[in-house]
Amino acid sequence: MIRRRFGVCILAVLGVSTLPGCGPKLTMEQMKEMRPKRPAELDRLNMFVGKWDGTGDAKFMGLDETLKTKGTSQTAWDCDGWYLVEHGEFEMGDMGRMHGLGVWTWDAKAKKYRMWWFDNWGATGTGTAEYDESTKTWSMNSKAAGPMGSMAGRGVVKMVDDKTVEWTWTEWPGWDLFHAFKVAEMKGTNKKK
Repeated sequence: MIRRRFGVCILAVLGVSTLPGCGPKLTMEQMKEMRPKRPAELDRLNMFVGKWDGTGDAKFMGLDETLKTKGTSQTAWDCDGWYLVEHGEFEMGDMGRMHGLGVWTWDAKAKKYRMWWFDNWGATGTGTAEYDESTKTWSMNSKAAGPMGSMAGRGVVKMVDDKTVEWTWTEWPGWDLFHAFKVAEMKGTNKKK
């Protein structure tokens, strides 16, 4: 039994080690042609590019008062225009300052926008977004982990005009499949500088 397994392992190693020589030879031009073109869907994200000032309100479960929020963000293209990167800094009342990093891109295979979020409060999140041209709104869903545990989030960003967006965001515990226990509810307006 051991000899048989050893023999199979030797044959597998030999087979894998000869694979690189079996592939076709490519020219530099052929390699360049294999590089994907930047998806046109990424251009839709241009509406977020720039410097923004924002204000809003935030309600958290267990906290009686509504927090006034304000902040600034800078959003720009990176990696030759394949990723939209946002750096933000926000004041959340007595809770203090939050620094966050957001990334957006287009997933051509899944045909959806993908997003990631990281901040100095220890939160990390991933999500998807869809744009409705007729209403000029983005609908977003996310899953995140942070100091309060696993969370699910849903939000809407409405493009009021070229320099104004109105947004809402709601979060629930990750285990709350029916979204019955709101942990956070936020809304606000951002203006392009």
